[in-house]
Amino acid sequence: MSFIQISNLTFSYPGGLEPVFKDFDIRLDTSWKLALVGDNGKGKTTLLKLLCGELKGTGAVSADLPFRRFPFKNVDEFKTAEEIIYEQIPDAELWKIRRELNLLGLDDEILYRSFNTLSGGEKTKLQLAAMFAGEGFALIDEPTDHLDYFGRARLSEYLSGKSGFIVVSHDRAFLDGCCDHVLALERTGEKLVRGNYSVYADEKRKREKEEEVRRGVLETERARLKKSAMRAAEWADKAEKGKFSKGGADKYAAVDRGFIGACAARMQKRANIVLNRRNAAEEELKELLKSFQEIETLTLFPEKFFRSRLVTLSGLSVKMPSKTLFKNLDFTIDEGERVAVTGGNGAGKSTLLKLICGEEIPFTGVKEISPRLKISYVPQTVDFDGTLKAYAGEIDESYFKAILAKFGFNPRDFENDMNALSEGQKKKAALARSLCEKANLYVWDEPLNYLDVRSREQLEEAVLSSGATLLFVEHDAAFLDAVPTRRIEI
Repeated sequence: MSFIQISNLTFSYPGGLEPVFKDFDIRLDTSWKLALVGDNGKGKTTLLKLLCGELKGTGAVSADLPFRRFPFKNVDEFKTAEEIIYEQIPDAELWKIRRELNLLGLDDEILYRSFNTLSGGEKTKLQLAAMFAGEGFALIDEPTDHLDYFGRARLSEYLSGKSGFIVVSHDRAFLDGCCDHVLALERTGEKLVRGNYSVYADEKRKREKEEEVRRGVLETERARLKKSAMRAAEWADKAEKGKFSKGGADKYAAVDRGFIGACAARMQKRANIVLNRRNAAEEELKELLKSFQEIETLTLFPEKFFRSRLVTLSGLSVKMPSKTLFKNLDFTIDEGERVAVTGGNGAGKSTLLKLICGEEIPFTGVKEISPRLKISYVPQTVDFDGTLKAYAGEIDESYFKAILAKFGFNPRDFENDMNALSEGQKKKAALARSLCEKANLYVWDEPLNYLDVRSREQLEEAVLSSGATLLFVEHDAAFLDAVPTRRIEI
């Protein structure tokens, strides 16, 4: 048994207002299959980089094994896959590499292909196979990005057979399938839970419910103590003034001013006690509120169409120069349905969505979509030349900004050019705009890319509570289980 010991780790990015980690202490067993979770910006990738030495902080990190991080860095994509593996993992043995490739469903001929000819999913599997064919402890950062539903399920099963790794992912079902411990980076600090993601999520919900009850008790107590403090202060003030009363001589001749002074002192002491209790309640409430994330609820604004059937496709076929994507496809979309389009990588899912949204793609068959149908489209990748403000167009600017803030944008970003944003930020901007648009049909192509688990759950709740009609492609198994009323497999 060996451990990773992190002691007093502190790290800040240059120009950062707050440290990402401050005096971070934890001990991790290297046999754990550990899920590292947390909201965007909480330091998940930063922690992996600190562990493997890509970033330098203060404090100490000790481990008996060397760290290997996915994805590989500084890769010459024109070299063969085998050359890249031995550059990154020199101690990997060929027979072990072949074994791991086989477990991931890849033929070992992939080793002799140029790295730049591989698909995103093939690159992911190849790198992971290499990591587990060599010595070291695996640090795996977002391995599901280029995998479809079936690829994610297979990778989850593959990792469940391994011992000792840390994986960062926002795919709840993926984590449930392969992890036995969860390290959550929360607002109030780290939480280590034995069990998979669902176990952690259940514990977190119970904790939040208890904190919500405690919050209500404290707020009631604060209001009561505020009134008591004001009343006690008034009584103390009146008692104090009574010592110096200038009433008639006969009326006050026998008054013991020492007695009145003692009463005033007691009243002042009582007022101070109430005030201290009130301050203590304020501090406890302040500490409790640190764990609450005040985030505006996500909402969709669907509009009714004049007829119930929105889309009819009959005998639809799309043929590209190299292959036929799909043939004789028949389906309809009625108002209120949530239709998931599923299938392997390259099956034509995104092409189908673009075709329904009106993009000029050659096809044969029948496509019946009213020109009056309002469609809100979130593409798989976003290409826009202009600022976020220009991208927002005529939608409600305040709500658009609120959703962007939910997705981790700074108010200053609103004036930034879209070309300066990362692909993840562009995707979030497209999703934020769609959430603000009033539409008859929402068409989303992999909407959960780059979203943390909390955002995924809120988006899921927004869709289910809105009654919106939705056509979408997504590989997140939990989202696919909860959202669609029907699936179409290509």
